[in-house]
Amino acid sequence: MSLDTKQILLLLAGLALLALLIWLLVLMQPLLVALSVAALLAYLLNPPVEQMTKRLGGKRSLAALLVYVLALTLVIGPLSLLIVLLVDRLPLIQEELGKALTVMRGWLTQPFPFFEFVIYPEAVWENLRVAGSNALSSLTLGEGGLLSGITSNLLWAFVVLVSLYYLLKDGHLIAPWLLAHVPSPYQADARHLLGKIDAVWGLFLRVQLFIFAVLAVLVGSSTALILWLFHRGWLPLSPIGLALLLVGMYAAIQQVDNLWLRPQLMGHALKLHPGVIFVGLIAGLALGGLLGALLVVPVLATLKVIARFAFERLSPASGPLTEVVVQPDIPEQTA
Repeated sequence: MSLDTKQILLLLAGLALLALLIWLLVLMQPLLVALSVAALLAYLLNPPVEQMTKRLGGKRSLAALLVYVLALTLVIGPLSLLIVLLVDRLPLIQEELGKALTVMRGWLTQPFPFFEFVIYPEAVWENLRVAGSNALSSLTLGEGGLLSGITSNLLWAFVVLVSLYYLLKDGHLIAPWLLAHVPSPYQADARHLLGKIDAVWGLFLRVQLFIFAVLAVLVGSSTALILWLFHRGWLPLSPIGLALLLVGMYAAIQQVDNLWLRPQLMGHALKLHPGVIFVGLIAGLALGGLLGALLVVPVLATLKVIARFAFERLSPASGPLTEVVVQPDIPEQTA
């Protein structure tokens, strides 16, 4: 069937609008990342806000403000304590750094053979010094400079903080607003689907918090053990060797998390194959960075829920909707 001129123009207009939408999404990627982080944190902090709202007699704004301030205090407090401890131990750090630099100078004054070649570290060091001087020249306020990047990150962090407060305060109104725009015959299905999606994300956050706790215990205990053995003299390492050992330990724990812990726990909880989760983590990390790797698993589980729901509703033998274990706080729409 051939297309007339009007249909061709409509098709071209639709493709142009699609291209414009994709371009806008790419352009607004930093904003979308900031809003995604704020939405994830707001979803995580929503249960305490709900509990506080009940205790305050329905004063949601006050409850959101209290939880918001408490969350910021719990984050800023340990960071401030860490900074104070680092400042207090600054002389010891400088002493250890001086010893490390002395060892490095000793290495850089001795040429060493490599197969049939002789490498002179002094020449390599000179090249590194020149490269470092060139890197310092990038500390400009212009576009692409390091200081410009720091300023931009601070601005987006401010966007996250402001968005987080308003999502804690008014985020519970989003689901009813969405349901209000769904035609009445489909509102029951939409409410049921939102309940399933809410259950998936709630389960994901609980498993993610458990994984964070396990990683924190592994990193903390391993670091404390290595430092204790080092100060007791049972690890005959230089400060550089100690730093390399700690970096290797952190890398090993990260690989355990990516290759086994996260795929197994997330796969069991969200009913996804561990191989699918592993591939999704790699793809999310490559395409979206740390945030992409964090969100790709619940996104895959959400797509699975939507696809299964659509199959059940489109199937001729579909029966009544099954109940959801975890229901979101979505009030019924009144006529």
